[in-house]
Order: sequence, then C-alpha cells, then structure tokens
Amino acid sequence: MKSDYLVISPRVQQAIDKKMPVIAIETAGIFLGLTGNGALMDGIGASGLKKNEGSRPNYFEIAENIEKLIVQNGAVPALIAIIDGKIHVGLHSHERKLLDDNHDTLERVCQSDLPLVLAMPKNGVTTVSATMMIAQMVGISVVVSLAIGGVSMDFNTTQKVSADLEEMVHNRAVVVTTGINPGADPVRTLEFLETHGIPVLGFRTNKFYTRWLPEKEHTIRRRVDDPTDIAAALAVKRSLDFDGSILVLNPSEKTLDDADYYDAEKNAAYLTEVINDNVTLAAWIAMAISMDLDPNVNNKNSKRSSIPKKEKSMSFEVWLFAVKKFAQNYDVALLIFNNLPDSEKERLRQEYEDTVT
Repeated sequence: MKSDYLVISPRVQQAIDKKMPVIAIETAGIFLGLTGNGALMDGIGASGLKKNEGSRPNYFEIAENIEKLIVQNGAVPALIAIIDGKIHVGLHSHERKLLDDNHDTLERVCQSDLPLVLAMPKNGVTTVSATMMIAQMVGISVVVSLAIGGVSMDFNTTQKVSADLEEMVHNRAVVVTTGINPGADPVRTLEFLETHGIPVLGFRTNKFYTRWLPEKEHTIRRRVDDPTDIAAALAVKRSLDFDGSILVLNPSEKTLDDADYYDAEKNAAYLTEVINDNVTLAAWIAMAISMDLDPNVNNKNSKRSSIPKKEKSMSFEVWLFAVKKFAQNYDVALLIFNNLPDSEKERLRQEYEDTVT
C-alpha cells in the first residue's frame, strides 16, 4: 500500500513482500504503559509512582531489546509509531531515540485519533486498535501488546467499550497479549468477544488475568498448546472469509510485590519481562503462519506433526528442538534457525559440536 502518510522501513517491506514472519508491535504499551501512564487499577497516573527525580525507564533500550528478541526467534519486528505526522512501520534506531527523547509529549494514538494526529502533524505511539488497523493496511498478520482494553467496569452507566475490542471485530489479525487492562470488566470483555465471534485462546492455560493482578484469574473455554494450531485456525478463518481477529492470551504468573507496585523502575522491569514472553510467542505464531499450513492436513508427513521420535539420534536439528527449545514444534524450530543471520547459525553449530558427542 502506498500513501503520503505511510513510511515502511526497507527491512519490513522486504519481509512482507517475501511473506516472511513479521510482528507488529504496539508502542503505547512500551513508551507509556511501562511507567503507569496507562490506566492503573486504581486510576492514578504516573505521578503516583515512586521514583527518583529524573529517573525513568530507558524506552529506547526496551524497544531495542524487544526487536532483538523477535529477531532471535526468527521473525522481523515492526514497531509502529507516528513521527512528524507520518505512520512509520518499522523504526530505525534514530526514530526510537526520537520517541524516547520526546516521551513526555507523545500522543497516545488509537484508530480514531489517526486522521487528526497525522494532519497536525504530531509524534505519537499507537494503541492496540491503531496498531491492528495499520498492520492490516500493510499486510502484517500478528500484533503483540502488553495488554488490551476491555468493557468498562461501569458499563451500565458509561456504555464504554475499548476501541481495541471494536477493532478486533473488523480486523483479521492474531493479537497476542497478557490480559486486559485494569479498570475493565474481564467477564463482560469475554462476553463481548464471544458475542462478536472473536476466538479467545489461552496459550497452554485456561486462565485469564487482569494485567498486574495474577491472583484475580478468570476462566476461558479454549486452550491451545501449539502455535501451529493458532496458525491453522487463522488459515480456516481466511479460507471461509470470516471477519474478526483471534485473541491469544498468554497470561503471566509472574507477580509484582505490593511494595514495588508504585515504583516506576521496578514496575517497568516487571512489565518488560511480561511483554518479552508475549513477543516470543508472537514470533512462534508468525513463523507458523509463514509456513502456510493447510488446516485440513494432519498426517505424519505434514508440517504440523513433525515432532521427532525418541529413538531418533541427537542430530543438530533435534538438538535445536529438544535441547535449545527453539520452539514447541520441530518444523518451527528449523524455520526459526533458517531465518537467523549466518553468524548466529555458525555460533549455534559450534555450540552443538562442543556439547553433543
């Protein structure tokens, strides 16, 4: 797609053209959510967080580390942001630095904000809804976020439903996230998604958390244990021309002590660890989607069932899967390896030679 308001980095454009695995990354959760600028469970803003004067998370470094993690898992990262009134899909180092330097003036941009923010022009970071919209515009199927918005706790009086949910109804992405933001009603959020035909899948769990609150768990009906099953479900939806996204919940059982909740640096470190888990899963799903799985095929020769047998010798390929645990599926592990830089491939082969006799 070409537009005067759209800038796609060469690396991301090449990956899209070659149908390589690409992940769209919600930036509002990184540049604003990691300090509590988003909606905290008790409604206070970043001013309520305890931190040393002049101290704040290094957003440039956090974003860079997320990109590195995606690359290590064999996919191409696409941070999405608004810079000088243009949508940027895939950020260069100096653009991440610009967002970090101008953190205090960044616009939080949902899909309804896009026209005005682009027209002004301004700098901003995208919420889940805007990230999904832009990802679909350019042909990216997987979106990763820290958390999504939901149906408001006071829905009876406000009728407020997050734009994230509304966008999922019309979009066709796979959205990987930890849970919903505080202030949203988990039960009503699940009901909204089910009513609108959005599959909600728990990755290796039937638990559903509100962000920051692992002890407040809810139940979801559908569980998946293999990223290839998620890719196959997306293939079915596309084959049947179904609208709507697939929401993959990857809840974290990591906890943050009450004493650390209002400490900005500890809060950011905790949430960075959580989003890294989502990024890894998103990379696995994107890799599986790029394999173009046929959901109707599930025999011993298919890509979906290539788990090595116990009697198989410890070849390099088996070592990648069973020892290094590149992925939960044998073929996905090989695909991840094949997309790594040559230097990283050589390092892994050398490690294999040094450790396996």
